[in-house]
Amino acid sequence: MLAGGTRETRETTHADDGFTLIEVIVAFALFMVLLGSSTVVLAATQDSTRDNSRRTAAINLAARELAITADTFNSLLRGPEEVAVNQVLNPDQLPGGTPGEPLVIDNVPYTVKRTAQWAAVGSAASSTCDDGTSSELAYLRVRVEVTWPGGEDHPVRMTTLMTPLKGTYSSTDGHIGLKVIDRDGVPRAGQSVTISGPSGTRTASTAEDGCVLFAYVSPGTYTVTLNTSGYVDIAGAVSSSRTVTVTAGQLWRGSVSYDRAARMAVHFTTAPGYALPRANDLPLMFTTSAGSVERTGSGNNRTVSDLWPYASGYEIWAGHCLDNDPANLGEARAPVAVSDPGTTTSIEVALAPLTVSWGGAGAITAVSNPSIDNPQSPCAATTVDLGTPSGGVLATSLPYGRWTIKAGSASKDVTLTQAAGPQTVSLP
Repeated sequence: MLAGGTRETRETTHADDGFTLIEVIVAFALFMVLLGSSTVVLAATQDSTRDNSRRTAAINLAARELAITADTFNSLLRGPEEVAVNQVLNPDQLPGGTPGEPLVIDNVPYTVKRTAQWAAVGSAASSTCDDGTSSELAYLRVRVEVTWPGGEDHPVRMTTLMTPLKGTYSSTDGHIGLKVIDRDGVPRAGQSVTISGPSGTRTASTAEDGCVLFAYVSPGTYTVTLNTSGYVDIAGAVSSSRTVTVTAGQLWRGSVSYDRAARMAVHFTTAPGYALPRANDLPLMFTTSAGSVERTGSGNNRTVSDLWPYASGYEIWAGHCLDNDPANLGEARAPVAVSDPGTTTSIEVALAPLTVSWGGAGAITAVSNPSIDNPQSPCAATTVDLGTPSGGVLATSLPYGRWTIKAGSASKDVTLTQAAGPQTVSLP
């Protein structure tokens, strides 16, 4: 009986002796899962703490900027005229910081953007540039936005209204408000605008609503100018200016389209075996639904800059007379060339192949001979140097339309079209 009891005890001890390898692996896997979950929770907690800390710092910076602005606005020594209107970046640096640079707290750079614009009493317009022309401006609308790396999508914003003491400004002054939009009608923020007139020369930048305001200026005539390299207005002018008249007690308001210019890399082409004009000074016409604009240049490969980036693109043809337009000859223009802000589009412009036979010596020229005259823009003749024939024959090219081919005292007229294909002119 003792022996039997001893055997039972020995067998039981053997069955419960330690963990199997599978049990150890499972336990370790569960531990790693729990450790990973804890790490994720810890990291999320740290990120949340960091973001909250940075947002708190941003809130303090925004409140600080509003307080500084209010102090300047209400000061008897400085006053409202010392508050820079429109959009300014980092106007009030922290001690030891660099003016205009981001404000650094705990090695984190914060950008403080302040927009201050005068508004009319009772105005419901979201932008000063949308106020009525007879509205007298009476209070300053101030908006501060603070961003930081990683917090651009959720900036801190604060706004307030400030009213100057009665009699601070003369009711005989007027105001200029200009809204700047891009080719899609979207307001352009940060665009520099300059005015020159009776109150001198002032420069300011547009706010996020595209509006730039020059408040309380002396009545009279002013020139309002935008001049940013690489940008153009709808007429293709880099320096876009207009003349405005300021009336006492009123807000002059207007708008201008101004965006990054489009560029076209133009390559003249012709049929195989035919040469392009030797000295190609042919103008180019860029046509849209809004009209056509002529651009001069030289060379068979050229880049045309300072084009307004029409969303519908351009139809392009060589020459400047209406007679050179394939559409006026009952034919199709080249495919539309895309024009996007700040981009360069490559486009081929086809010329009509032409063979000129002449037994003399010297250069052959072509003079445009338009059959269609535009009374609003009379077409001046264009002379093209085609080159010197080899063996009495010159295979060359010209824009479509009517031309007079000349060599020495000989001349002959020819009409070039796409449908007609290569043509031959024999000079006597």
